[in-house]
Amino acid sequence: MGGLIIIALASYRIAMKTSWYASHVQGGGYDNAYVSDEIYYVDAARRILVNVFGYHGRLFPYSGETASNYYNFEHPPLGKYIIALSMALLGDKPFNWRVPSIIMASLIPLIIYIGLAWGKDLRWIAIGAIAGLAASADHILIAMGSVAMLDIYAAFFLSLAVVSAFREHYYLSAVFEGLAWASKETALPGLLALLILVISRSPNRSGVLKFLKIFAIVIGIFIITYIPLFIHFGVIYVIQETLGGYKWDLVSRPPGPPTSTPSGWFFNVDPFVLSYSPLLAASMTIQLELVALVAAIALFVVGVLRERALIRAGSTFFVAEFVGLWAVYIAGNHTLYSFYSVVFTPAMAVTLAEVLDILSSKVKIFK
Repeated sequence: MGGLIIIALASYRIAMKTSWYASHVQGGGYDNAYVSDEIYYVDAARRILVNVFGYHGRLFPYSGETASNYYNFEHPPLGKYIIALSMALLGDKPFNWRVPSIIMASLIPLIIYIGLAWGKDLRWIAIGAIAGLAASADHILIAMGSVAMLDIYAAFFLSLAVVSAFREHYYLSAVFEGLAWASKETALPGLLALLILVISRSPNRSGVLKFLKIFAIVIGIFIITYIPLFIHFGVIYVIQETLGGYKWDLVSRPPGPPTSTPSGWFFNVDPFVLSYSPLLAASMTIQLELVALVAAIALFVVGVLRERALIRAGSTFFVAEFVGLWAVYIAGNHTLYSFYSVVFTPAMAVTLAEVLDILSSKVKIFK
């Protein structure tokens, strides 16, 4: 009970900080309404709400900053559906666009704690509490929980995918991985993590068949989220636009905001500034993330080469995300932004928990 109270307080702190930023961030250049890439996602969400779902309520007066036929097909739709829902329920105002982000950022430490500690002994309760606190202390969670961008949605569903995989509920993890991917494509490497985890547990025909089922679940969930767009725009058009978006993901953008490599994020090289008044930059808490990066790579490599038991959920998701985002960079997109890095927060917390488990366990893994 004590651990749950501690993490609940940590989540409350995140809710208060993100709420304050969400109320005060300034979107310079967009009439103090949109902050950074909110202009693309919120405008698209509004058009989806009106034109796809038939909403007739009051709209925010600064709408229409992007082209009237722009629907942000370069990114999946789930996050925009959720933003649209917040508009419909709460009103089309900047703070209301950000309410889902606030909620999701606040829930991630609780998800980590409950996923690791639920039904386990005192040792895991302590480990789960430390992991939840680590997630709550990662600054990127505050930054992305304060704005209406898609990355926090991917991180939220990834946290559910990682803890489900940690408990070896791989089909459930596949559902959440599908929802994460349907939020933003930065979550797609999680599918690679599930492949590695399943095959490492069952390196035979049954493992392959299990992964094929997992693959079908992930693809199925992803496709389901597109059904409203299929109905409104037509299947062929949506597929063409979506494939065009994935091609766009593999090329660099025109010069603009500061960019950095996936490795650079772990040293806060050129963090993306979301707001200058107050200052809010998409930076990581490197004392946590860098330690987790080194630990994840070490666990994964030793697991592959020597001890299969060390191929574990947190470190595998961490490595898969790191490799996946580097693959995008190598493929040709050299304009990657530090706000993508929030997808590492859940895997960081679970990786640290796995390290603590090894260090505190009486079982000698290394012989």
